[in-house]
Amino acid sequence: MSHTQRKQGVGGLFKPVSWNKGRRFTSPGPDLQSITNSTGYQNYEGPLMRLQIEAFLDDNPEFAESYVLRKINRRTIEKWLNLHSVSLQDKPMLIVQDSSTPGKKLSEDRSYSSQIRKRFSQGNSPTVRRSISVTPNRKISASVFEAGGLRSAILTTAEDGSPSFLQASTASIDPVRQRSKSVMLESDLRSISEVKDNIISDLDLSSLCQKIAQHLLFFSKALGCTVALPKDGLKKVYEVEAINIRHGGGDKQVAAVPFSNHFELDNQTISLLSSGNLVHLPADSNLLHQVCNKVSVSRTASSPPTLSIPEHGGLPQAPGGLCLIPLRDQESELQGFAAIQGKEMTELQNNSVLSDLTRISGICLKNATEHNAARLEVTRSQVFLDLARVIFDEQTSIEFTVLKILVNFINLIECERAQVMLSSLDSPTKFQKVYDLEEDDLKKAGFKDLRAPFENRFPINSAISGLVAATGETVNISDFSSDVRFDGHLNGDVDFKNRSVLSMPILDSEKKVLGVVSLINKKDGQFSWNDERFVEAFGIFCGIALRNIYQYEVAREAEARCQVALEIMSYHADSDPKEAEELACLPVPSALSMQLQSLTFTDTELEDMDTVRACLRMFYELDLVSRFGLDHMTLCRWLLTVKKNYRVEVLYHNWSHAFNVAQAMFSSLLNSGWWSGLGPVTCLGLILACLCHDVDHRGTNNSYQLATDSPLARLYSTSTLERHHLNQTLVILNLQENRVLKNLDAAEYSQVLKVIEESIIATDLALHFAHLSELKSLAAKGPQGIDWEDGKVVKTLRSALMTASDLGASTKPWEYQKEIAGLIAEEFWQQGDMERERLNAPSQPLMDRDLSYTFPQLQAGFCEGVCLPVYRALTCLCPALSPLQEGVERNRNRWLELVKLSEDEAEDEEDGEEDRSSDEDKNSVEGENNVNKEIRNL
Repeated sequence: MSHTQRKQGVGGLFKPVSWNKGRRFTSPGPDLQSITNSTGYQNYEGPLMRLQIEAFLDDNPEFAESYVLRKINRRTIEKWLNLHSVSLQDKPMLIVQDSSTPGKKLSEDRSYSSQIRKRFSQGNSPTVRRSISVTPNRKISASVFEAGGLRSAILTTAEDGSPSFLQASTASIDPVRQRSKSVMLESDLRSISEVKDNIISDLDLSSLCQKIAQHLLFFSKALGCTVALPKDGLKKVYEVEAINIRHGGGDKQVAAVPFSNHFELDNQTISLLSSGNLVHLPADSNLLHQVCNKVSVSRTASSPPTLSIPEHGGLPQAPGGLCLIPLRDQESELQGFAAIQGKEMTELQNNSVLSDLTRISGICLKNATEHNAARLEVTRSQVFLDLARVIFDEQTSIEFTVLKILVNFINLIECERAQVMLSSLDSPTKFQKVYDLEEDDLKKAGFKDLRAPFENRFPINSAISGLVAATGETVNISDFSSDVRFDGHLNGDVDFKNRSVLSMPILDSEKKVLGVVSLINKKDGQFSWNDERFVEAFGIFCGIALRNIYQYEVAREAEARCQVALEIMSYHADSDPKEAEELACLPVPSALSMQLQSLTFTDTELEDMDTVRACLRMFYELDLVSRFGLDHMTLCRWLLTVKKNYRVEVLYHNWSHAFNVAQAMFSSLLNSGWWSGLGPVTCLGLILACLCHDVDHRGTNNSYQLATDSPLARLYSTSTLERHHLNQTLVILNLQENRVLKNLDAAEYSQVLKVIEESIIATDLALHFAHLSELKSLAAKGPQGIDWEDGKVVKTLRSALMTASDLGASTKPWEYQKEIAGLIAEEFWQQGDMERERLNAPSQPLMDRDLSYTFPQLQAGFCEGVCLPVYRALTCLCPALSPLQEGVERNRNRWLELVKLSEDEAEDEEDGEEDRSSDEDKNSVEGENNVNKEIRNL
């Protein structure tokens, strides 16, 4: 970036963005070197610095976020939250010049850009209604958890320094240590109450089962005890959780670490146990060998007993076989069973202490099982929260999002390979992109720098993937060799063989298929039902993330297209430099020769180039060129650019209207002498605003923009066209070689922009009527009521001058006024034609071409109700402006005369209608009076 570009606050390529998007356009401010030492760099709040900083932050959002996280303190964040917790729509923007600090503005927000955004974006943007609620159906506040006594932190720091939802478990029990404690447990508990106290508070299943086995062995006086718990919902498959044996036939017990031994009970056995009956297994039962693990005890002179697992030996088989004792809870639901070895079933049935112990054990097992399930659910929720954070963080591209999806699928489900196939928009069974990743890729050097997964490395099974995409159902194949849907050619790779697959659709929030995820080869066997549930749950996050990134890329593409369109518009909106050079060489005519100071001025004899030269004279006559160091060549270029941006096809709101408004303002300032009280800064802003107040007008009003829901109406919901004119004005002021304000200092530059903004918005007649009472109150005080030090009075005068200048055609001589009124009428009627065509609705009488005969009456009412109140007030404040009021009154009377003549002619036709023949009627229709001809000419 060059020094000139840095000074002007823009880069090598100017990038205009609409006001509603968070940026604003201003002409470049002064050079930073021009700031005086008394002002100070730190206290400088002019638009140049803000533009430079805001432009950098907008172009570098990652740096902005990083800066906020590192530098912004809590008090600033709380201040921001408090500021945005109330609506700012109804609060007026107040910008007051602080004499102590040049360029400093006192307002609710110290940033001028922020005020512009609040006024043009937040308060005036169209309301967007959401289709769904943005809060959960169950609204739970943070205070609920605090009142419940929850004090643990929500986030923790992982090993890599990143925030994590996973909590460090403080209640976890080391299984080995717990079991070793059970081995060394003293068998001195002799009552049920003592046993209950020992096991009732233990919620760790492994530890609890070990204690239950030990106590059952002690009270039964058996040789061995094994505790098994169900591992499926039907309670058919059981797993051994604890084994206790009596050492050496004495009272010493030794706890053995159980094998991972699964076995299945038959339906009859399950039914008996569920009913609370004991089940006896004979010594030769096959189940006996499954339940009793083969163990033996060995010891040395200097060490306690230890357990070993010989390959051949085992627990001594008692003659009585094995007795299964059900462990049921208080609702008589089976929670597991204990296998007692070395005791007869009758003896066990008659042992009341043992019966009470098994009942207590069942209740404790249920509590521990539910507690363990709750902990697992919490952990699972934390896992999904972490997955959601990872997936939704930094959604910059589809490729990077899919990479995160694949990595987490591989880690979460523990498979060897993962594929994501993204469907086309037309058909979900047609895949436009296929991304893949395998476990070995995660171990390769440079994987941390990878920003996109690999594409099309591995073949896909089109039959399975197409079926999933078409039906939206899950396909889980545990063995490819026995499934006819498997394509044998997929195993052509000698280094990789497909064994199993889990394939699921990726759905968005509307249940639309976005693609298919295929997980290949579970590392430890087959994909389970639990794997399906995890993939399904995680797939919800993936679908939402992919939909978001789709929409983000569409928005980025639209923004790029908009940027290109704006650059093209900026190029074509600029004027021809050769034409500007020719204009700069022409002499500037005097104001007297062109009668620019006259309140009855008309431009009927001026060519377009003459009007531009007349504008130059206005700047020179008000001493604005020398006062602000305006470059003559730049001023010529800017005037031609403004003229070019008015649409030539618009009948009234074109460059001719803009020039006449500027001339009306110029003559009013001179004749009233108010130019001295307002000052050069305000005069410069008023002339610039007059020339640009209708730039890029489309020939329709605000009501039409809102009724047709035009892009302008969606961008600006109030004062639609006026805000668009203001936006275009600032764009032109920022075009290269059109920066007429570049030599202003910071305070003057900011104040001129403020005057331009308020003056252009003031041309909205809806706002004029809202503030008309303030103008009448000021006018009632007469010239003595004008206090140039009162900012409110000055603002009221500025707005009144803008409205009076905009309506200046109503003060001109009758012939000129009649001609301009005809152009206005035709522009209105064209809008009415478009309303009937596009909206299929009747137009207002003013816009209805079929009611053209009422136009004189409407014009007379417009002069009386809209124009005269403004000019009467200005006349009270300055008698030198009375010609404006007199001109409007004369034109109003002429319109009323036309109305009277039209009414008389209608009465004459009605009186003579009965005496006329059909031929006479025909002649009367063909012959029009002079009044009707004059109305038609309009």
